[in-house]
Amino acid sequence: MAEEKKKKKKKHRKKEQTTSAHGKHDNRKHYNKKRRARRKSRKKKRSVRKKILIMILILFLLGLAAFLLWYFSFDRLNLEEYVNVSYSGYDTEGTASLSLQKTEEEIPFLNEVEVKLLSENGSLQNGDSLEIHFIYNEEAAKEQKLRIEADSCQIEVAGLPEGTLLSTEDLFQDVQIRYEGIAPELTAIVVNESTDPFLQTVSYEILEEKAFYDVGDTLWLRADFSEEEAIRNEYIVEIPEGGCQKEYTVENTDHYIRDSADVSDELIDTLNETAVSLFGDATEYGLRIFSEANLMPIWVNGKTTFRWSNPRLISAYLNVLKPEYFESASHNNDIKLVYQVTLSQADGVACSTLVVVQFSDLIQKTDGTFDLSLDSGRIIAASYRNSHIKDLVTDSYNNAYEAEKLEL
Repeated sequence: MAEEKKKKKKKHRKKEQTTSAHGKHDNRKHYNKKRRARRKSRKKKRSVRKKILIMILILFLLGLAAFLLWYFSFDRLNLEEYVNVSYSGYDTEGTASLSLQKTEEEIPFLNEVEVKLLSENGSLQNGDSLEIHFIYNEEAAKEQKLRIEADSCQIEVAGLPEGTLLSTEDLFQDVQIRYEGIAPELTAIVVNESTDPFLQTVSYEILEEKAFYDVGDTLWLRADFSEEEAIRNEYIVEIPEGGCQKEYTVENTDHYIRDSADVSDELIDTLNETAVSLFGDATEYGLRIFSEANLMPIWVNGKTTFRWSNPRLISAYLNVLKPEYFESASHNNDIKLVYQVTLSQADGVACSTLVVVQFSDLIQKTDGTFDLSLDSGRIIAASYRNSHIKDLVTDSYNNAYEAEKLEL
């Protein structure tokens, strides 16, 4: 019984061992199957990933090719190459002006580009750097298949000249003062005869300008100018304290005779020749003078006839207008010649008379010659009484003139 039980147990263990071995075999078989399935799945996934990567690479290459085709279809445009920089002024005081070299036929787009200077302008010197910015429409650039290299650039300042020093004397070198009229009644006009572009812009003003000027008078002229204009024309102007001024003296002009030293013997002789020719009919003065001399005139047909004869020059006077009467008097100077003349009628009755002949506004020209205004000569007075003539020729009745007797 016991032995039989042992056999059964042994048989049962053997069966269990057989079953266990069989189970292990089935498990291994199942495991291998699953492993093969996993391997196949991984292989399939790798194949899919590879295909995807290849597809991505192909798409990338196609995109790159399209991009390169698009990229190289654009023309590159370096705007810096078309910048024109011009300078005015001089080194340390320079100013830059910018523009683009526009070529409608070659690159129409340049007409749409603006150039802007970002650096401070003015007071530039050689070696300074200018920052330039370009303003343009990006869509317009794309439409014209242009690729702009850069939106800005740097340009070095070069070529500014040294400034030219301009003294006060230089400012007035081509300025003249011209006078109109006759001294001492001259008016002054400033004339700028310079051909220099800068000096033509300078304005000149007479300081404390007077209504009239005389020979020997001085006047001051002041120059006013734009400093920016001077710099633009490359000038460094010296400005002394008080401004740029220059003194002028009135000279070399026509002038009325105002000094007895200017009245020569030759001048008196010329005046005398003309004055003598004025003595003829004396009817205008005859009756009054005969009355002064207590002489009886003769009447013929209700008329009297008087004549001058034998004129003899006995004295001469120069009368000069005082400055305070320049604007109100009728003439500036005069020379009065006093004659001893015979006044007579046809019957021979006669008397000695003093006659005054006046010449007005006698002028000495710039070249030293004289304009004696001979056509102004006229008899202005005649009298039997010496006192009447003396008052007249010395202008004691007229405070506007200074009278001086001339040496004959």
